[in-house]
Amino acid sequence: MADIFQSLDTLDSEKLQMVVDRLEYRGTYPPFVAMREQYFDRLPLERCREVLDMGCGTGVVTRALAARLAGGANLTGTDFSAELIGVARRLAAEEGLDGRISFDVADSHGTEANQDQYDLVVLHTLLSHVTSPAQVLKEAARVTAPGGHVVVFDGDYASITFGAGDPALNDEALQALLKTVVAHPRAMRQFPELVAGSGLELADFLPEILAEAGKAEFFESMLDSYRPAMVAAGHISEAAARQWSETHHAASAAGTFFGSCNFVSYILRKP
Repeated sequence: MADIFQSLDTLDSEKLQMVVDRLEYRGTYPPFVAMREQYFDRLPLERCREVLDMGCGTGVVTRALAARLAGGANLTGTDFSAELIGVARRLAAEEGLDGRISFDVADSHGTEANQDQYDLVVLHTLLSHVTSPAQVLKEAARVTAPGGHVVVFDGDYASITFGAGDPALNDEALQALLKTVVAHPRAMRQFPELVAGSGLELADFLPEILAEAGKAEFFESMLDSYRPAMVAAGHISEAAARQWSETHHAASAAGTFFGSCNFVSYILRKP
């Protein structure tokens, strides 16, 4: 089984809701919000009139962009999952943003957007999940107007680590997690090589680390969200997954948890 984000519309309702809940949770988790707002602050949003959020999922970043863009800006969110696009439309309508955002089903490897159409293209936690990161970046470059920007934010998921319990079990479980939900765990550390052939140039770079010590929140939610999918994919046994999860829940309750992962924002400019 490949990265579940490549086959979302084949998931049963329970697993799909798990993904929806995880995406929405990350959109409100303060350290994640801070990383998002930091790269927003580095972009000329006041000059952006045509904006595309590729791989928008539930639209959580698209909605955040709507709050930062000028009222006359046209904002589009696309995702290959019709199910997630349906959720994105519903959530935007609930927030009264359906008049400001359009959501469309589209494959980020080859959209139907016009060449040089957008002032800004956002790839937020997309590149590590797609089939071909290089092709998606080239497509983002194609649809970006000269002088426009592409921003890529994602985790360097090969850096993820947990501290409590048996190190061997942690290694086994984290490898199972990556096989289940991350197609390209090293995409962000290999990203400069992709930029070289994309038609874009690096304009800014923001390295971040998301870490929790003592009490877990972000990582504890990750345990609950993805453990069933890890087992269902056959990457780890139910007993081992349960032991791993229970160990870290107990560590969090005792104030002895440690978990961390690096995140990176690349801001690119099209000459």
